[in-house]
Amino acid sequence: MNAMSFVKSLFFFGPFFFGIAFLAPLVAQVMLKLELQAPFALSPLVFGLIIGAILGLVATYRGKWI
Repeated sequence: MNAMSFVKSLFFFGPFFFGIAFLAPLVAQVMLKLELQAPFALSPLVFGLIIGAILGLVATYRGKWI
């Protein structure tokens, strides 16, 4: 695997990484600020990671966020 194909794969999964690295903590912080409980007795961060991963995978699959 050369460097160029590695970089292309990183850009392909960019929305997934964005969902994990940015959206997950954002969801967790909003839940804490609004005093919302995560379902199934999950911590807000774990719930945010699930939501961020799902949204990131959908954006990766579709090729766009909206």
